[in-house]
Amino acid sequence: MQFTHAVQELMDVRTRPVSIGLFLAWLLSMSVGSLPESATALDFSGDRIVKRGKSVVTAHVNAKDDRWRFEFPIPQRGASVIIVRVDRGTAWLILSKRRLYLEEPIANEYRLEVGEKMSGEISREFVGDEMLNGYPTELFEVTVAEEGETRQYYRWVTKVQRFPMKTVSKQGEWSEEFRRLVFTEQSRFLFELPHRLDPANAPANMQPTANN
Repeated sequence: MQFTHAVQELMDVRTRPVSIGLFLAWLLSMSVGSLPESATALDFSGDRIVKRGKSVVTAHVNAKDDRWRFEFPIPQRGASVIIVRVDRGTAWLILSKRRLYLEEPIANEYRLEVGEKMSGEISREFVGDEMLNGYPTELFEVTVAEEGETRQYYRWVTKVQRFPMKTVSKQGEWSEEFRRLVFTEQSRFLFELPHRLDPANAPANMQPTANN
């Protein structure tokens, strides 16, 4: 009986590390699975206001991962809606009144940067906390390398989602702000091309010339 009991204790000791290892692996997987997604993977909707000098462009935005939909109260380049599909490397400019669409590469002005850090960011300095558009945010002064130069921006980032609510150049010539922002799941149908539309011919300034 003593021998049998000793063997059982030895088996328990040998199997215990395996059980503990499995438990730790399970606990790690659960904790990783419960981490919030990065801001680049958030679904949201809201109004986006971009100011560049005297120009102001407002759009209602729906976003789902790398798919974005812009609806303009004042059409841009004749388009009342622009759907951006980063997964396809394509933007669809929808000319609603003519029931046409134009497919083209994604222009920089229709690329959303919804991560906490800016492209080309070199450094940032925390300025303080601030409530902005109904969300608690952290304000940073950010230095960015752009086209061989360094430029400074103020950037408000939501505390929970780490979303860039507002970004303003320190010189004041450019800004981007989101208002009426709601973080909620967006339907994939918003980012599909409607079947009722026909492809448009390229504008005259995009048509190949005889010299090309």
